[in-house]
Amino acid sequence: TIKTLAAAIDAKDPYTNGHSERVSSYSMAIARHLGLNFDDVFHVRIAAILHDVGKLGIKDGILNKPGGLTDEEYAIMRRHPGIGAQIMAPISKLKTIIPGIRNHHETWDGNGYPDKLKGEEIPMVARIIGVADTFDAMTTNRPYQEAMTLEYVTAKLRAMAGSRFDPKVVDAFVAAVEAGDVTPPKREAGDETQPPQEVS
Repeated sequence: TIKTLAAAIDAKDPYTNGHSERVSSYSMAIARHLGLNFDDVFHVRIAAILHDVGKLGIKDGILNKPGGLTDEEYAIMRRHPGIGAQIMAPISKLKTIIPGIRNHHETWDGNGYPDKLKGEEIPMVARIIGVADTFDAMTTNRPYQEAMTLEYVTAKLRAMAGSRFDPKVVDAFVAAVEAGDVTPPKREAGDETQPPQEVS
């Protein structure tokens, strides 16, 4: 059922085919390098697979719009974590994963959404998914940018440690990359590194 939901999410946004499974894989690697126990890694896996389930409630015209979004459209897009939490709330056995869905766009400095959580207030599962989600967004082709190199993205994530991301989670991500546990999809011929843009 969970994988079916993930397939529905990816099918709704053709630009991010396979995104949910990749974010889940990256998140589990980060969790293991953080030393999380088996049960916590499993919860991270499920939360990461379903982190974008709220996009099922976003209009296709916004979700698949090429180029940048207007301020109004971006505000609508930012609702997807809350929508996702609402979708999963009735499923009692999955309540432990809801923080990963609702809060994966919070930032370490408190400027994220939807709850403006800061630092340690952000659930660990959400901090992990936030790094994995951003990594996948930057290393795959999107309407607003071409895929960037592993080295470039790793350096950018290091630079965002302490502002956007938990430094401990970034350290675990870097360790996972160095161990070969995190590898992005192969870049297509002709892909060039592009300046970073806001990712969602």
